[in-house]
Amino acid sequence: MEVLVVAIVVVFVLIMGFKAVAGYGSYKGSLYQRLFGSYLEYFWRMSMKEDLSESSLLKERIGAHRIVYNAYRDSQGRIAATFATIFSTRGHAAICMVATAGAIAGKDTGSWTVERDGKKLALASPVTYVRRQKKLLDSFLKNAPVEYIIAFNEGADVSAVDCSCTVLTIDKVVEHLEQMPAGTATEAEVLRAFNTFKEMAVNAG
Repeated sequence: MEVLVVAIVVVFVLIMGFKAVAGYGSYKGSLYQRLFGSYLEYFWRMSMKEDLSESSLLKERIGAHRIVYNAYRDSQGRIAATFATIFSTRGHAAICMVATAGAIAGKDTGSWTVERDGKKLALASPVTYVRRQKKLLDSFLKNAPVEYIIAFNEGADVSAVDCSCTVLTIDKVVEHLEQMPAGTATEAEVLRAFNTFKEMAVNAG
């Protein structure tokens, strides 16, 4: 029996170790690294708790909060935009995560581009998906203010972007959230928004 228990533990450790190594690539350099700070916490919440709705780092920096995630697909069925929406007592923020770097240019209307290695490439306008996210959140948040943020990879040059959304790089996200005024929403309102979003996701699925 003792040998069996040891064998089970060893297999469990090996499996979790493999998952940890495999998952690090999607964490490193991403917005998740900024929101959670520690890969250990991120991995524990993702793999063991299957719940990335809270972060120890955010609790310390902005207070009571909940995080929800959703994505939009293009006409070919490919994921075109992913969002992390943070409901907090400092107000609500919907972050459109754009995993690209380079010199970004774009406006509220028209096409966007990214230039890197001397080549200028077309970039799907994140504003299109921000509008869809706004429509979704407005359907249940009513008049509660939401800040819409477009976040590019660290090192991106966003100086040529001129749009109504906040545009920054992922390394500036938490610092920006800290500047939102405390006491904008109550903890009850945060939980209500979080639970409503979850119910909508279940019904949509």
